[in-house]
Amino acid sequence: MKNSLGLYIILAICVFPSLAIAQDALTLQQAVDIALQNNYSIKVIRNQQRIAENDYTIGNAGYLPVVNGTLQTSNTYNGFYKQEQYRTAQTARGDSAYTVIQEFSGLNNLGLTGGINVNWTILGGALATTYKRLEELREAGRENTEITIENTVASVTNAYFNIIQQEQRRVVLEDALKISQERLRLAKNRYEVGSGSRQEYLSAQVDYNTDQSALITQEQLVANAKITLNQLLVRPADVTIVATDTMLVNTNLNIVELRSAVERQNPSLLLAQRNKNIAYLDAKLVRAQRLPLVNVFTGITGNYQNSRASVVPNLTRSMYVNYGATATIPIFNGNNLNRQAQNARITQQNAEFQYEDLKTQVLADLQVAYVNYSNSLRLIELERQNVEVAKQNVTIALERYKTGVTTSLEVRDVQRNAVAAGSRLIDAIYNAKLGEIELMRLSSQIVQ
Repeated sequence: MKNSLGLYIILAICVFPSLAIAQDALTLQQAVDIALQNNYSIKVIRNQQRIAENDYTIGNAGYLPVVNGTLQTSNTYNGFYKQEQYRTAQTARGDSAYTVIQEFSGLNNLGLTGGINVNWTILGGALATTYKRLEELREAGRENTEITIENTVASVTNAYFNIIQQEQRRVVLEDALKISQERLRLAKNRYEVGSGSRQEYLSAQVDYNTDQSALITQEQLVANAKITLNQLLVRPADVTIVATDTMLVNTNLNIVELRSAVERQNPSLLLAQRNKNIAYLDAKLVRAQRLPLVNVFTGITGNYQNSRASVVPNLTRSMYVNYGATATIPIFNGNNLNRQAQNARITQQNAEFQYEDLKTQVLADLQVAYVNYSNSLRLIELERQNVEVAKQNVTIALERYKTGVTTSLEVRDVQRNAVAAGSRLIDAIYNAKLGEIELMRLSSQIVQ
């Protein structure tokens, strides 16, 4: 049944003339590749992923020591200095007094201090928990990237096959216009030779104009579909697109296998699980604040002083090493730790609720998509038969109209039925394809 249905789909598509392949032909794979290269959302999310990957280091987790170097210099400029000292001197004739005057300018006092200090946390700080949290954030970044890529691929695929759908609709309307044109020619000939009425001729003219209008509207829909795809590909809207792939539907999808794939590898569920892990680690980090924190430190400092602007110039050099340890023990901080711990537990519980809610939603979306997909496959089989019958009816009706056995109104009814059957077949194939794409996206197989 499934194999024959796949053959019917191919036959149904072959009912419509194939599109000419030009130099601007675009396959689905090419469209996806262009989108993955140009899409701005993907570029942004990949940059965010790189940030998370850069943050995943033992240094960022606090495992490595912090080393700082310091250097300080100070200068004092002496613009003018004068000092008078009164002294006595003993001579052979007796003591005598005199004055010593020191006077100078333009001298500097130079001071230079430098050192290296090391601080290292050796106990506390929940280093392992912090490092694990950075790992979870890195994985969450990858899953966010996967979600964006899969959504982009699904959107591009939908837009690509929408072009094919609209093109096939245009072909159906072109065929309908050809029938109306033939009917108008026959009505005109019959009117001119006197075997038909003017009303019949005018009615055929109105129907022909109506079909022309429908075709013009459909051509606009084709153009709009191509603009949408160009937008997704981040290309100018007027770039010509000729979609060359065929809209074939995979008829062998199994709901049990799909559900298993969703629960195992759906990136949205994996990200929700990752958020649960992060919430758990956040709660663990809050609890770690109750534990003692031990840091060790050491440093070496050098000092150089050169004082020239004084009565007696002075040059000093020194170097010393300091080391030690600090222990911090939390005792009481206004019950803020209790409050933070309670909030962390609530956040963790919310993450669990959000995961279960998302899982329920995703599985429901999977079931809806599978029902739509299955019903569309059944409709394809039915509408394929209707298209074959409608084509035969059109041929018979035109022949009968040529011989005057049937009326123009009956031909128009048969023509409308053929257009409707063709449109329903195209819709059924397109809807089945949309269902397939959604099932592949939910089960994280769309990129494949």
